[in-house]
Order: sequence, then structure tokens, then C-alpha cells
Amino acid sequence: MERGAGVGGRLLFVCVSLLFVLGLASGAWLGASDDEPGTDSIYKYITLWEEVLRLIRGSYVEEVGGRGLMAGALDGVTDALDPFSVYVPASEVESYRAAREIGRRHSGLLVLKERGTAYVAAVDRGSPADLAGFERSDIVSMINGRSSREMPLWEVRRQLAGPVGSNVRLEVVRSREEDPLEVSLVLAEYDLLPPEFEEVRGVGVLTIPSFDDGTADHVEAALAGYAGDSLLIDLRGVAGGSVADAYAVAGRFVQGELGGLVDREDRELLSFDGAGGLYAGDIAVLVDRSSQGAAEVLTAVLGKGRGAELYGEPTFGYAGEVEQIELPNGGGVLELTSAFYTDPDGERLNSRIRIEREQRLGALFFAEPEDGSDPVLQGAIDKILEPPAESANL
Repeated sequence: MERGAGVGGRLLFVCVSLLFVLGLASGAWLGASDDEPGTDSIYKYITLWEEVLRLIRGSYVEEVGGRGLMAGALDGVTDALDPFSVYVPASEVESYRAAREIGRRHSGLLVLKERGTAYVAAVDRGSPADLAGFERSDIVSMINGRSSREMPLWEVRRQLAGPVGSNVRLEVVRSREEDPLEVSLVLAEYDLLPPEFEEVRGVGVLTIPSFDDGTADHVEAALAGYAGDSLLIDLRGVAGGSVADAYAVAGRFVQGELGGLVDREDRELLSFDGAGGLYAGDIAVLVDRSSQGAAEVLTAVLGKGRGAELYGEPTFGYAGEVEQIELPNGGGVLELTSAFYTDPDGERLNSRIRIEREQRLGALFFAEPEDGSDPVLQGAIDKILEPPAESANL
């Protein structure tokens, strides 16, 4: 009994040591540059990591599998860095890259992991996941009979990027349900929905479900002839998509510098400009915790460039690009965030976009009206139509 406890304690010590050392190195990786002479290469830190791993294995009283330690430690560190960093072991790189090309085009489901828990970050409207009833914030506890806690993020992504027609069985935990839900997701290709426009109680409502090639033209066509005083742009549940097209949409509303892409050293890699002129009235944006990437770019640019009011919930907090790094000696691949998009002031979009307290609609997100109405949208319109507060007489 004592021997088992000792082995368990030593194993815990090794794992914690690995996570600590790699955590320090990972911070340096994000700040390292491969381009400037005299700057430490990222591979220096990977080599350091391998040396630490060798020393720990040599000092450990019982044989420990190096590959297992490497995989476990890297999984833990990438999980802690951000939701889009991932480690893929060498034997799985080829199949992962094939799945990455598909992305969520067969499911419409964006599943991320945080502290080992897999959860639904966003659901594309009109996708197989939407039709199957998935909701934002669902916890995915099982995938095809296996615990999601045992699956690294790369494997979760691969499971959801299977061939068209395949059936993915998931167990979902939902806050308002007492028991887990068994959901069958049949993978299929689907078309991204175009922007839609309608007037609600005198307010123009532009819904943008996704950002891809042509979205800016669709937005301009949808708003043709609208001359109302207020426009509400609904970006709830919009995650990922083409950031360049989000800047293109923003450029129809905002004139001048919109922002760009900067690397780890804040060097500008891309910049975007707009001509503006599409709409002259007041603009508001409706977002939630699923609004991520391209949606956050449009939100930030309209907020800074047009003074748009923001309603709903704080956004997800990530508009970046990842790069794949080949580990030496066939150690696999790391995907790490290498650059972030910025707003017109040059600020990185790597944290949640905040919503003023009086413009938050948190309680309405949990409402379940029986008539099928949209309480969050109606709440935002209520705020827009509120008469301005009277100035105090001085």
C-alpha cells in the first residue's frame, strides 16, 4: 500500500513538474521570433523541454514512457494557453490535418475544451448540429461511447469531421435538464446562411449568421433602401468564419483604418481600410458569449469607428491565427496562436469585448417563451427605443 502511494506521489510530482516547466517555456514560445537575428528561436525552448524530460525520466525510480509524458504535459499546457492551441502526436498528424481541412463544415458544431471539459462554444444556424438541437454551453460528456475528458482536443475535432452521412453519438449535459441527453448527430454538408434584414418595431435588424466571401455584398444588398434611424446588427452565436470578410463588412460602415493583424512582436502583418458610407443612422450590435473571431472584429470596429452601442453579453474573447510547429525528432505538431487581429486603435482582440452594465441582457438569455419569440432581441430593441435620460437641471 505504501509503495503504491509512493509511486502515485512520484508520478504526480513528475506530471506537475512537466506542466510547470513547459508552462514557462510556452510563454517564451509565444514571445519568440524566428525572423530577427539574435532573437531566441522557438525551437530552442522545445529543445530545452526535451532535455528537462530526459532528466526527469533519468531521475525517476521506475520507467516512465517518454511519449506518454510528452503527450500528457503538452495536452495540459495547450489547454491552459487558449482554447485553440492543440498538441497532435506524430502518429495522428496526417489524419488531424485532413479533419482540420473539413473543420465544422460537416457538423456546424464548435466544441472546445477548458480544464478538460468539452463544451459547445457555438452552433451554426441551419447546420446538422442546429437541426439536432444542440445549444451553446452544452457540455459534451461522451462522444461515440468514450468520455470526452479522455479525448484531447485534436481527437474531438476529428470525431466531428467524419465523412458525410456518418453518425456521431454524443451525450450532452444541459443546465436545465436533470439527466444527460443522448443526441445523434448525422454529419452532412450544409450551406451557410446569408445575411437577413427585417424591420422590428421601427428598428432595422440585420442578422449576419456567418462571414465568408461575398458577405459584405450581401449586407449592402440587404440594407438597400433602408433609411431608418437605428440599425441593430445581430451577431449572436457567430464564431469563426473569415476575418478578412468581417473587415470588409466593417469597411462598408466605417471610413479609414479598421485594424489589422499583428504578430507576437506587435509587428503589422495585415491592415484593413474602409470607405464607409453604407448607412448614416445609429448602429447597435447584439452579441453573446459565442460571438468570436470575425464577429468580434466587426463588433470592435463598429464600436470604435462608428460609436456603436453594444448589447447582450460579453463576447468570447479570441480573434487570432494559429501556426503549426513541427516538433523535433518526430515529436508531433503544436498549434499555437501566433498573431491577433486588432481594432482601429491597434488593440489586440484577445479578451472579451465588454458590455456596459445597463446594456447587458443576461437574464433574457435564459428565458424560454412558449410562443417562440426572441426575448433577447426584443430586449435589445427595448433598450434602443428607450427615451434618452433627461439631463438634470443645473
